[in-house]
Amino acid sequence: MRAPEGAGTTASLERVDRKLRRLRSIEAGYRHLIKRAQDEFRHETVDREKAQKRFEKVRDKYHGKIEKLQPKIKALALRRSELKTSEG
Repeated sequence: MRAPEGAGTTASLERVDRKLRRLRSIEAGYRHLIKRAQDEFRHETVDREKAQKRFEKVRDKYHGKIEKLQPKIKALALRRSELKTSEG
């Protein structure tokens, strides 16, 4: 009862796809939070300096998280392409 020869690469390809999709959705969420903070900053009329500081703080926080996520996404995308070429 052995699995078919290509079954292992298909399973690992699906696993990599799931991880990649998850990381990309996290990155998109971070980008959305930055955009939302920017919109709030644009519509702030009372204290623009305070709003700008708040926006910069949010932007720096999520840019840092995105910077940490990028290498993982690139590595997974590379691994996915390697698995696809070895499969086909």
